[in-house]
Amino acid sequence: MGEFTREVAGRTFSQELRDSDLTIREHEDQYAPLYLITPTGARCNRVFVVGTLTERDNVGAETDYWRGRIADPTGSIPVYAGQYQPDAAQALAEAELPSFVAVVGKPSIYEPEEGTRLITIRAESVQKVDAATRDRWIVDTARRTLERLKNFEPSIKEGPDAFSDGKQLMDEPSEEISDAAKAQLHYDTDLERYRQMVVTALQSLEKRPEDVIEGGEEVSDTPGDEGYGPEDEGDVFGGRFGGKKMDEDLDFGEEINYKKT
Repeated sequence: MGEFTREVAGRTFSQELRDSDLTIREHEDQYAPLYLITPTGARCNRVFVVGTLTERDNVGAETDYWRGRIADPTGSIPVYAGQYQPDAAQALAEAELPSFVAVVGKPSIYEPEEGTRLITIRAESVQKVDAATRDRWIVDTARRTLERLKNFEPSIKEGPDAFSDGKQLMDEPSEEISDAAKAQLHYDTDLERYRQMVVTALQSLEKRPEDVIEGGEEVSDTPGDEGYGPEDEGDVFGGRFGGKKMDEDLDFGEEINYKKT
């Protein structure tokens, strides 16, 4: 029997996650993985987010069911954990407010009413981290977002109808380009909107304290002065979360200029 491996968790900012509502299965089997395709073409069976835990409540009736809210510089997103995610639920229950946390979990879409779709994360793991870890996640997520945006270049060069007949979905050998095509068809992705999202996220690194502005309300994105991270940050970005440790310095070249003037 082959060894079971989990899907690598995708990295996206909360703004992009909240804009997402396209789900696909690669096979008709009901047990085949369900993927969320985001507007920039990220394919996510699981997601990895780092931000500030700004809210935490036990919303369960007969059993504990914890709901939290994680804020990054682009917005915030709800996170849930219950009896089937005991470690994550306990971490949410014991977390201080506010504090920096790293969360791995599955994105879920539900419709509280017709015409309204909300996205949440069902947490598999919740880990306290420090400000430096959060900042490196922002830089890494910004880089990956820009890389995905490059996959939209064929549609820009060939015009707005480049993917309209779906032919490139079948002919293009690159999975990344295929997911970009799906995103373009479904969302008609506004590339400038997501470039500006990256600018907003990177500019937040220059602020102390950072503030996330969402819906006209100011949400603090900076915990107190206490330490919130594990001594070995490699444990967070290594095997525990299925990702590579992020680079300290990343060169964005001329792709984007996020320095304030």
